[in-house]
Amino acid sequence: MQNAPTSAEDIFKHQSRSFSWAASFFEPADRRDVARLYAFCRYVDDLADATANGNQEKLRNVSDTLKGLEQAIEGTPEADFLKLSLSRGLPREPSLELLDALVADCGPRWIADPEELLRFAYGVAGTVGLLMCGLLGAKDPRAAAFAVNLGIALQLTNIARDVAEDADRGRFYLPATWVSPETVRKAMAGDASSIVDTDEAVLKTLSLSRRFYKSAREGLWFLPPRNRRVVFLASVLYEAIGSKLIRKGSGAWKKRTVVSQFTKLALTTATVPRYAYWSRSCWSRPSPPIHDDSLHAALSQFSVQMNGRANDFNRSDQEKARR
Repeated sequence: MQNAPTSAEDIFKHQSRSFSWAASFFEPADRRDVARLYAFCRYVDDLADATANGNQEKLRNVSDTLKGLEQAIEGTPEADFLKLSLSRGLPREPSLELLDALVADCGPRWIADPEELLRFAYGVAGTVGLLMCGLLGAKDPRAAAFAVNLGIALQLTNIARDVAEDADRGRFYLPATWVSPETVRKAMAGDASSIVDTDEAVLKTLSLSRRFYKSAREGLWFLPPRNRRVVFLASVLYEAIGSKLIRKGSGAWKKRTVVSQFTKLALTTATVPRYAYWSRSCWSRPSPPIHDDSLHAALSQFSVQMNGRANDFNRSDQEKARR
């Protein structure tokens, strides 16, 4: 039996094969710190999945540690995350929102509607996008909304991929207004009409993810080119999971879909002209992209927060222009 990976970079390599492949093209320092962030996120996510009802107490302890209410124990993931946050100037609020979302996700769960789906995706993944901004050189506050969109897009892909695995644990993330948990259960048992209904919900989820991938790629304008190409490749590799799921046809969600190493190599090569197209059509523009705020309509508190930060930035620009 192989020992479980223990270093941050080993955890990253073994647990996130698509993203870690793309991240191998980062500069060494950025790659190391991205791996450290991933290791912390994997650690707290595993706490939510530790038992049938998750480990809410430990998640709350981690949250208290990040708030400074408890002493961080040297050598723990939370202690390393605090060091990373301090050295790279990461904001605290997204990590606390991540922990709150994971506490809420402990145990059986079902999602009522698309709006709740997006709030869930923001909590467990959009928050990680915000933390990544500080690691990848996205200093403009207007980048944050686009970073959130990439996190949401990746999470929607995960949800479409993991329907059966999640259902086995009593978690139903496809919105009930699209397909009920009972219908998903019947589909897993082989009921033909229920499989079709679940297929349609999976397709809707992937269609929604494409809107967020598109916006996220527009937001790569804010990244320095050395990191922009890596994040673009990561988004392409991850979106390919959904594309493969569609190609496999009805009921493909019953078994986890993965992208092979050969396909990753092929996609990496094929990404070159796509990257060049995006560079010419979007990232070479002198002005940054304007975020589609309708994407955050379900995230009212977050959207107000982000709009406020962007407006402050714009007012600062205007004041400088008047001087």
